[in-house]
Amino acid sequence: MKSKLRVVVQAGLAIWLGCFTTQAATLQPPPAKEIIFFDVTDLPARIDEPKLSKNKEFSLDCAVANRAGERLLGIHLILLVIDPTGRLRSRITWTERTQMAMYSIKTFIFHPEVEVELRSTDQLFLGVDEVFGADTIWRATGVEKALRAYSRGQHDVVPTVRTFANKYDPPPGLKVIR
Repeated sequence: MKSKLRVVVQAGLAIWLGCFTTQAATLQPPPAKEIIFFDVTDLPARIDEPKLSKNKEFSLDCAVANRAGERLLGIHLILLVIDPTGRLRSRITWTERTQMAMYSIKTFIFHPEVEVELRSTDQLFLGVDEVFGADTIWRATGVEKALRAYSRGQHDVVPTVRTFANKYDPPPGLKVIR
């Protein structure tokens, strides 16, 4: 009788543990998707270890390095979704505030508005189009063309970076009344 009871208890425990581990596995978020970053060395912002994940919305976890002797206020990004044949499936652009001290590295979570369903076979390529500093704006002309070439294995296409005085963002500590 005791051995029968022991078998029933062990079977019940095994079923309960099986249900618990199955439920825990379904509650885990899907793994983050790796992103290949295209670095334009003449821009002051570099992105390290970008990963795209989705819970309710997409989030891009990364570290941003400020290579300039100037405080950075924001960056404009381009994310390309490329299918296995090398064709462009989607192009996402957006601007993020950064607030970074000169020559610093800081982690960020950005929120691109990805409207296409990502496939497991898609490759993601990320590039910086524009960087906004306290005094300077750096703009990479032709960065999308270079990023698309990079996705095809052509690493010799390099965008031209131009700089402009930042006349649009107020100096730190100055309040703008409208």
